[in-house]
Amino acid sequence: MSVSKENKPILLTVILLVAAFVVFFEDWIFPSNSIFPNRSGDLTIALWLFFAIDLGFIVALVLGVRTKKPSVVWFSIIANSIFIVLLSGLMFLLAIANGISEP
Repeated sequence: MSVSKENKPILLTVILLVAAFVVFFEDWIFPSNSIFPNRSGDLTIALWLFFAIDLGFIVALVLGVRTKKPSVVWFSIIANSIFIVLLSGLMFLLAIANGISEP
């Protein structure tokens, strides 16, 4: 299955969105193998995973802007900008929660 160069930013955005949902709902999806928050309430693993996904959205935005199709460019600008802002806000709230829960 080969994906054309112009559709790779869209596919990357969808994969990153699914990854963000899996990380967010990981405790409900895999209740017996939960890695965060652990018993001490540490959220650093979730923060680092969300940070990596946020960087992926930035890469998808850059790849989308560099394509020649206007529809891909507009989708990339609008969707990735929204996801970057929302995920950054979630990371900020998780960082506050992690700071409050520290001893």
